[in-house]
Amino acid sequence: MRDIQHILKQSKALPPQSKVEIVRGLSLHRTKGGIPVLSVHYSADPERDPEIHPEWKEAERRAYSTPAAWDREQEMIDEAGGGELVFADTLVTHWNKIVITDPSWRPSPHWRVESGFDHGKTNPTALVRAYIDGDGVIYFCGEYYMPGKEVWEHVPEIRTMPDICRLRYCYADPSIFDCTMQQSINPANSQILRQSAKSINDLYLEQGIELFSPFALDRSDVGFAARLMLHWSNLDQREPTVKIVCHQRSERPQYGLHPWDCPNLLWELMRCRREKLSSQQLLSRNVSERIVDKDNHARDAMKYVLMSLPEPTPMGPHDKMREDCKRLAEAGDFTSTYVRYLQGTAEASRTYKPARLGRRCR
Repeated sequence: MRDIQHILKQSKALPPQSKVEIVRGLSLHRTKGGIPVLSVHYSADPERDPEIHPEWKEAERRAYSTPAAWDREQEMIDEAGGGELVFADTLVTHWNKIVITDPSWRPSPHWRVESGFDHGKTNPTALVRAYIDGDGVIYFCGEYYMPGKEVWEHVPEIRTMPDICRLRYCYADPSIFDCTMQQSINPANSQILRQSAKSINDLYLEQGIELFSPFALDRSDVGFAARLMLHWSNLDQREPTVKIVCHQRSERPQYGLHPWDCPNLLWELMRCRREKLSSQQLLSRNVSERIVDKDNHARDAMKYVLMSLPEPTPMGPHDKMREDCKRLAEAGDFTSTYVRYLQGTAEASRTYKPARLGRRCR
């Protein structure tokens, strides 16, 4: 090991943040104020040194959602992640697992249905529908995406969306419940009518749309990105728990109603990137993990659904019967498959009477 005193003297002559290696994985640098800082890299441990045990790095790297997250935490690169695409790398790498491209794919009619809603006027208004199966896997399948229209113009399109009447919840941005619509115009004489303040949700209620509930949980884009990447972690060894139905990927928005796929949601996720700071900003600010607030309308609707589902849906009798039939059919036992189907159908139609507890009446 080199003399520490010699290294400390050598570091004084170097610019701030310039590292001087002491031994492999151990280095020293000075801050702007001249304070010496010792840095320990994982390669200082012989059991984690990639030159000796490369398998450790390969196994540990799978636990990180993005290369930037690995670089920031393990490689100690402070500026890593600026301008980085958040979801694109995972989507492209595991496209066949995450994205369902079959046009004939349809969700089970027994799955729970929820949705998210983000209202916009100049920006697109987005309604994204999600199905949750018995194993807690979330399928984003169906969206409405349209900019530049009034509330009364969105309503007819929203009404025609499949399974709109089956929605258990439709989480919306809390701002649409604030009473900000202060006045309206009388079309007969173009005079301003004095009315009590209304919210955007009130305008939808007047048009017969009683769907929306205010989203009251974490609205942070950083928290949403971390939650989504948890659903997409370790995809080399398991199936994702969030899937997106998109029949044909597009490089531009596809406005309108999409009954059974989400091309705009996928388009926004592919373009989602982190905020990039300039060199001057990096001198006075920490590296930002913020996500650029742009092209995030369907993504916000997805966020409201995803952040509201901390627990998977319990598997129902229909799901259990379907899994049993699938397993028997794959084994080639079609007779048992048919018997299990009849059994599951009978169990679903059976009615149960509550049992009384207590003493019998004399």
